[in-house]
Amino acid sequence: MKSKGLFVITSVYHILLSILHIEERKLKNNLLVIVEITPDIETLIDPLKNTRWFDDVILMPGRQQQKKLAGKLTYTFNRKKIVSLIDAQHADMKALNKENNDYDIYICSPDSAKNYFIYKYKNHNKFMIEDGLKTYVTNAPDRVKKITSKLVNRPLVNGFDNRISKVFATTPEDLPLELKRKSEQLNWKSTLEQLSEEKLDELTKAFLPSNNLNSSKLFPADKSKSIIITQTLNEDGIVDDESTKLNYYKTFVDQAKTDLIYFKPHPRELTDYATVFSSDDRIIVLPKLFPAELLNLLPNLKFNKAFTAYSTAIDNLSNVEEKIIIGHQHFKK
Repeated sequence: MKSKGLFVITSVYHILLSILHIEERKLKNNLLVIVEITPDIETLIDPLKNTRWFDDVILMPGRQQQKKLAGKLTYTFNRKKIVSLIDAQHADMKALNKENNDYDIYICSPDSAKNYFIYKYKNHNKFMIEDGLKTYVTNAPDRVKKITSKLVNRPLVNGFDNRISKVFATTPEDLPLELKRKSEQLNWKSTLEQLSEEKLDELTKAFLPSNNLNSSKLFPADKSKSIIITQTLNEDGIVDDESTKLNYYKTFVDQAKTDLIYFKPHPRELTDYATVFSSDDRIIVLPKLFPAELLNLLPNLKFNKAFTAYSTAIDNLSNVEEKIIIGHQHFKK
């Protein structure tokens, strides 16, 4: 393994895991490529550039932009062409491989938008960093999908492609067999706990440059608290519409029974929870673009209850007395 990494991400959770992996492995002079899927994630570019963890941060087109750029037919049957198409329009992407390219590629949750890196970096080690529950519940592609992908030279998603040689996971023993065989422990939780105060402050400012989670006004000590961690249930077609999703969260609000109820929206959600719950003065909506795991860094913050449909972020919160999870199986169609 190299001492330098190029990290390819789509979510704020991916960014957190990348930073903590860099810390654990003591990697230097790293690059971050943000694939544009999460709304407003580009606002994190400058704060992340100012951290010790990345020499540069680059934004590249996401899946929908890539489809428009290539055309549906090319994107489906000749996706390899996306490399030259992106490089022709994005000089910073084209230049990546011309600079010092002695690095490993870390692809957080491989999907079609990240195939660019599998095609372009043939001679680099390519690793995967997990993407929460999806990594653990996604089954290996069947024989037909494998044959189809091979015929059109389209990489298999979610780390099953043979060109992904290693999968870093929080609990490797829970991975599907095909991923477990090439897995290695991702020790992000212990790494986060061991960060110095200086690094913790730098980490928090990278995600929340204009907000202060330590504010006693935001988390008053004399108030009981609950937190609802939301997900893109309707945006991703898990439920039929937004009202169905909101019914689940309204039930959580009814069950909370605390002085304050915090909503931590998923960064890709379109729902405006401040408007939906404007008549309930117990509701406080937290910023979207930070990983909920950072709430563990506040030593005096305790939640009586935490609610979610099935987000693994709730498992990563250590400052909760009771966790209420509907469960992924409930939403399987």
